[in-house]
Amino acid sequence: MLLTTPPTISEVAQAAANVSDGTLAGALVEPWPRGRSHHAFMLTTAAGQFVLRAHKQEHPGRMRRFVRVAQLLALNEVPAPGVRWWDLDARHLPHAFYIQEFLPGEDAARALAELSACDGAAVGAEIGAGLRRLHAIEHEDTPTPWATEFDDRIRIRAAECVELGALSGSENRRVLEYYEERRDTLTDVKRRLTHDDLTLANILLERRVDGWHLAAFLDFERTRGLDPLLDLARLHALVFDACPAMRAPFEAAYGEIAVPDDEREARLELYAVYLLVWGVPWSRGAGLATRERDYRHRLQAWLER
Repeated sequence: MLLTTPPTISEVAQAAANVSDGTLAGALVEPWPRGRSHHAFMLTTAAGQFVLRAHKQEHPGRMRRFVRVAQLLALNEVPAPGVRWWDLDARHLPHAFYIQEFLPGEDAARALAELSACDGAAVGAEIGAGLRRLHAIEHEDTPTPWATEFDDRIRIRAAECVELGALSGSENRRVLEYYEERRDTLTDVKRRLTHDDLTLANILLERRVDGWHLAAFLDFERTRGLDPLLDLARLHALVFDACPAMRAPFEAAYGEIAVPDDEREARLELYAVYLLVWGVPWSRGAGLATRERDYRHRLQAWLER
């Protein structure tokens, strides 16, 4: 994928003024260091603060998909930063961009050490209520059955783990046998909007007079119509393990699907293993050595059960 050149401060200021029909004219523009996969800039105006984002690597279609998702989130009152303006045809900058509201707060990864048990319970319930709204949105964005897509996903990621030395040939076969024992549970899964990247870093919290609360879910770049249980499996592995006080209030707010029947339990177990074989090559590609080691450790622990 083609790397894009960061726009200049003056280019961002002019593009923001143009795309907003003057609402953002005269904005104070500053580079925003938390853009991660984006060239990101903070825009400060009398109308409030906003963040302009343009991809560091060109992703044809991804930004269009993201804007459609953002509109669905707003329509269904899912807690997420609102996307106010966008230029998908690169009329105002050399690359497509969007501008979203800036929400103050701290991501849960940074705030975790400050959360009391009461804070964890409140945030867990709010995550459950927010995800319930997200997962209620039916979203068939491809004619490919989920079972077919997942078959490709797990086989490719497991093969990548072999190439990276995270799985031996026999261990790869064990992972795929575990999948085969549960693959029938995927047959009739209906695609619903799924975040697909729910980590502590993508949960924004805000401190109020009565403690910490959920402000929004962040980073919907990977959001598609998938099996929502993927989000639950990720929460159990990456969020609730770090803050157990969130688990029971989450389940109460999310509803009965959070306490699965035998079929849903089998899917959750399968997705928990999938996230391990997905995490190793993904971390390597993202240059996250510490996270890769963690995924390798978790995968080895599962193999040694």
